This record gives sequence, C-alpha cells and structure tokens, in this order.
Amino acid sequence: MRDAHAVLLGLSQDGAEPERAESADTYYSIVDDPNAPRLVTRLEVSGAPCRARTMSALQFPAKWATLTMSLVDLSRVTSVTAYASVDDMIAEMNPIPFDSPDAEQIVLTGRGLFCSSRMSLSGENTVSDDMCSDRLDLTMVDAEEKARGRKALAIVADVCKAPAFAKK
Repeated sequence: MRDAHAVLLGLSQDGAEPERAESADTYYSIVDDPNAPRLVTRLEVSGAPCRARTMSALQFPAKWATLTMSLVDLSRVTSVTAYASVDDMIAEMNPIPFDSPDAEQIVLTGRGLFCSSRMSLSGENTVSDDMCSDRLDLTMVDAEEKARGRKALAIVADVCKAPAFAKK
C-alpha cells in the first residue's frame, strides 16, 4: 500500500527508492546543486490501508524551512479521468478511458481527497496554511511510470473500493 500511495502522491520519482522502516518510508529529493532546496518526506500508512499521512520538510540551505503535514484518503476517489496529453488535461478535453494504453495523465477526484497543513519554521510567520484538495494528478509518460500508475490504480480499485471503480 505504501508504494501505491507514493506513486499517487508523486513521491516515487525516477525509480528513487525510499529508506524503509517498519512504520514509514522516507523519501529524499535528489539534488546535484548544494544550494538547491531539499525535500524530505515521511510516508505513513495507517491501520486503514487507504489512508496515509505524510510529513514533509522543505529546506533552503542557510535559509528557512517549511513543514507540511497531510492526509490522503484514497477511498474517497469518486472519479477517474484520463487524458492522452498534458494539454488535453489542462483544457479538460478529449478524455479517454483510464486503462487506455494512450493514457499519460490521470486525474483522481473526490471530496476532501487530500488535505494538508503547512507552516514556516523560520520563526517569522507562525500562521498555519491549511487546505484541502479534491484532486490528485498522476503522470504516466514512459513505460515504467505507466506500469507503476496502473498498479497503484488497481490497488485503489481493489483494496480501497473507491466509488470511481465500482462496477456499474
């Protein structure tokens, strides 16, 4: 389940493997430039396998950091829309079946699908920035991304019994 969440949340990029522990996986951004910002994300899947928590820290070297805590509930997916290109996705036109071999962009929607709270650790702004999104976007451009994406969607359909995948 952690792998499915990682794919859908965009943590599993370019085949990067997380540090695995019993209760969580930790993902690190890959940075060649020592002056570039770094992102560390801890992914935890709760007792309910379709719910996951993340804690992310974004730090700019010698500057401020931001902490973001989020919750995703994949059982809330009520619709799945696929597009053959990012242009079609942006324009919300020419949708195709999500299991089509031409699908390169997948949009999962559902009320309160992803909620997060962000706060600065710089000490300058202590106000929390809360938001909920009804959408997750999944990019599946190459064969490896398509395989990971299809596997994650199959898990959401099977394990989470998300309404979007219910037989009609």
